[in-house]
Amino acid sequence: MHIVMVNDVAFVGFELRRALTKRGIKVTHLFFEGYPRQKGRYFEALRMTLKMAWKLRKARCNLVHAHGARYAAYAGYLSGKPYVVHCHGSDIRSGINWLERKCLNKAKKVLVSTRDLLEVLPDAIWLPNPVDMERFKPLREHDGNKVLYYPKWYENISNELMNLCEKLGYELRIQRKKIPYKRMHEFLNRFDIYVDRYAIKSYSKTALEAMACGLAVIGYEHNLKETLSSLRDVKERRKYISQQRKSILPDHDPRQVASRLIEIYRQVIA
Repeated sequence: MHIVMVNDVAFVGFELRRALTKRGIKVTHLFFEGYPRQKGRYFEALRMTLKMAWKLRKARCNLVHAHGARYAAYAGYLSGKPYVVHCHGSDIRSGINWLERKCLNKAKKVLVSTRDLLEVLPDAIWLPNPVDMERFKPLREHDGNKVLYYPKWYENISNELMNLCEKLGYELRIQRKKIPYKRMHEFLNRFDIYVDRYAIKSYSKTALEAMACGLAVIGYEHNLKETLSSLRDVKERRKYISQQRKSILPDHDPRQVASRLIEIYRQVIA
């Protein structure tokens, strides 16, 4: 079996490729030279998409795995090869245009990376985001007072979080600069609590990686003020962390995710 992956989002494709390769699946990973970031650059987008479609058309493979419902899916559609589309969030949460819909309808399977996306595409398959548990693991006890938050363009809880942390005695780090993925596990282990997004009803991949590192993760399921207050108690925090790791992380074991994906591939190829 030979799979060609196109593009990546949040290193999901990277982790899938590693897990599939360990299972004896040949995976070739192709990337676009660059996205047209500015509106109106249609000719650049068209050139980029056609170039990728031509690469895929010439590739000797069983299946194309396109990450994203836009350019990667367009290239898969134009390649003439059987393909699956893997949606990761922003590509469909803000709406699906007619071309995206056409590509999704032609795909052999449509995958989504978080459960909430099933509300947008109810016939899709949820494939949990894989988390490398061998790398993202606790490097120390997380009983301190350091809180980490990545601000999101689609929500604004920074001021509320700053006020709460000041009142409760937490040391807050609002991280705007990106951390290289190869160093992310070390960076996360410097903190004790991770505050995830609230505007989207699913845990981000970074939140899952923080859980794997042993941090207490506060997300859309929790009341921010009440949870931060309760986590001041070290015993309660340890129970909280243990419960999260047992109830959420098993679904994101790369071995399980790879097994599910291979099953999907075989269904499509057959």
